[in-house]
Amino acid sequence: MTPEARDLASPVSVIIVTRDRPEDLDACLRSVLPQLDAASEIVIVAGTDSSCPPELIESLNTDHRIVLASCPEPNICVARNIGLDAAAHQCVVFIDDDAIAHPGWIEAYRDAFREHPDACIAGGIVLDARTDPPVPEFAFGLIHPSGRQIEVRPDPNAPTPRGYRKSVKGCNFAIMRDRTPIDARFDPFYRFAFDETDLLMSMYAAGAVCVQVRGAIVDHLHAPGMFRADTPMDRDWRTEFASHTRFMRKHSRGTDRVLGWGVIIARLIKHTLRALFAAITLRCSVRTGFQAVRSALAGVTAATRSSGTA
Repeated sequence: MTPEARDLASPVSVIIVTRDRPEDLDACLRSVLPQLDAASEIVIVAGTDSSCPPELIESLNTDHRIVLASCPEPNICVARNIGLDAAAHQCVVFIDDDAIAHPGWIEAYRDAFREHPDACIAGGIVLDARTDPPVPEFAFGLIHPSGRQIEVRPDPNAPTPRGYRKSVKGCNFAIMRDRTPIDARFDPFYRFAFDETDLLMSMYAAGAVCVQVRGAIVDHLHAPGMFRADTPMDRDWRTEFASHTRFMRKHSRGTDRVLGWGVIIARLIKHTLRALFAAITLRCSVRTGFQAVRSALAGVTAATRSSGTA
């Protein structure tokens, strides 16, 4: 059997990190299970006992292998590393618990890795399910070492701006572990935001090839979570700005570093104005707006002082 045929036929491990969203998890699982072959598996990394109750698994009435793992710490990277440790297969596909996979999702990744034998990481399209019909929130994205992201590009073959690289979205990407130039481990500093992008940039530095897969599509429900809620400023801004700052320091040098600090300062200014507008229009209290700005500044400071970033 040729390497290409072996990749196409190989089973996959689907990793889902979940915390206190069993209804969303149920919908996610029901979209993934019909796409699995007999040898493939799902690895669920649950944050709490109630995140994936036994009755949920029983209700699925499936013979497919479902591996349950635990990660009490609310940290997406720690949880994904636990999932990787529990996964049995080389082809690993990640989906968020609040995402719904379209038919052909897994097969699209298999086809992509077969057609691109040098690729070790792949990303699909994410549709925002909060709109009717869903619209792309991430199609063929790009990332810059400064942390600046171009979220949607309609054409994956369009010229790439200088300094940018192909990106993937955390709720819909895949890796081939036996092809990765480095050990595929997520940096635990990133409790939220820039987690998969940090791994991608580290792989790029080691010579990795990334492909963007048009046929791998998920609907993203944007369910509220520990670091994100529905209200305008109710978000863990400390963690988000800390993640951005660490990413910039870790992956930029020279003029890119100067640009990176400019991007973060501009984002802080925009964030402050957004908080002020939310308070003026009574979409949040003055105290909430002030706290959002203070938390963002604290995040930048914490990441600047953190080790292992430069």
